[in-house]
Amino acid sequence: MKFVLKDGLVHIVENHGLPNNRIEGSVEAPGLEGFTLSCSVNGKGFKKIGKRIVIPKEDTKKTVLDLKFRAKKGNEIKYFQSDAIPLTHAVILGHKLEDRYPIALKQVIKEMKELKIEMKSRMLDLVGTFEEITKKGSIF
Repeated sequence: MKFVLKDGLVHIVENHGLPNNRIEGSVEAPGLEGFTLSCSVNGKGFKKIGKRIVIPKEDTKKTVLDLKFRAKKGNEIKYFQSDAIPLTHAVILGHKLEDRYPIALKQVIKEMKELKIEMKSRMLDLVGTFEEITKKGSIF
């Protein structure tokens, strides 16, 4: 990815999703030579960065990403704000899914089986309740 700081905004260009859902990229700041750059992710404190930035993994687990850059040179400070960036996670295909994500698939299948058992139990309870109502002719 490439983040370009211009006119008080963070422009994201060359946006590619990475296989491990890690967000990293270069930072271009035209006209800000000699400025020290810092970045705040999702409202956290500013951390000094160089020409590259890596978004911490815990921040990629959220639904949106909010970036704010600060350029500082002496007493002069400039801020650059991104829009809220929705985060989506890519699934890499190309191999059998069972081979790539066996643990995740096993967990999903297990949860689906448990849900099916629970739904069957609840449906039987519901049918029993309706049969009881039909026999009595009333709920009360």
